[in-house]
Amino acid sequence: MEDSICILRTGFYTSIQDEGRFGYAHLGIPESGAMDKKAMQLANRLVNNSLDATVLEYTLVGPSIQFHCERHFVITGGTTVARLGSKIIKNNVIYRARAGDVLEINKITEGCRGYIAIAGGLQLPDVLESKSMYIPITDIATVEKEMHISIGISTYGTLKGARLKIENKSQITSYIQENTLNVYRGPEYELLDIEFRNYIATSSFTVSNLWNRMAVQLKETITHSIPSITTGPVIPGTIQLTPSGRMMILMKDCQTTGGYPRILQLSENAISILAQKKQDDNISFLLSGPYRSVFHDGVTE
Repeated sequence: MEDSICILRTGFYTSIQDEGRFGYAHLGIPESGAMDKKAMQLANRLVNNSLDATVLEYTLVGPSIQFHCERHFVITGGTTVARLGSKIIKNNVIYRARAGDVLEINKITEGCRGYIAIAGGLQLPDVLESKSMYIPITDIATVEKEMHISIGISTYGTLKGARLKIENKSQITSYIQENTLNVYRGPEYELLDIEFRNYIATSSFTVSNLWNRMAVQLKETITHSIPSITTGPVIPGTIQLTPSGRMMILMKDCQTTGGYPRILQLSENAISILAQKKQDDNISFLLSGPYRSVFHDGVTE
């Protein structure tokens, strides 16, 4: 049997993701890719993969997978309860699985999303230059039970001094506990009155029950008189203000255009922080500087 893993239990919304699908916004195709880019890149560094190597992303509850080869792997992102056979598996620590071993990942106890990187990376056909799952661009949105996924050639341990060693794991993953999101002014920010700008800058907001890979909607509503705009480009991290007064933060599977005012834009780091939030978690915003246009055909400058 080729070097591969088999999905024994799917977990919750477990999908295959890489850095994303770029250059197709003009066709209405979302960027997709790992929600928490920091966790994905850390995982790939630890097992000596390229930063954009393909990983498994899961939400709240992880999958169970069986290895059909000997391979190093690591779990990053939200703190996860996991076992390899009878051995307890910790986040951000490299382990070696042998052929036949079963990695069982249960619930996330801190954070929201976790990542499994396997030395060599997961190998699937590219669809529009990315392996990231997103219907209808890919046939399925999440992994399926008994699905076999091929693994590439491992370079873990073959290059002297190439492995990343973490001296202070808590410092590297401390962003998961962060609640403050750095934001920039969006194209329609100046349409907000002073009272509303002050409210955004000084208030705490709550993640509603409407949160997924497409968008995170906040619970609080604010009365405003800003009209809808002519449909314009949006990207992951764009914060739209809906007619009902709710703020909707677009995430990695978001549409590429929208007609709601784009009042703020999250930084890349803030997107990773928000990716680790779930229903009823609190966040606040920190305005990080003057508005800088990032909306050019859905591609950031």
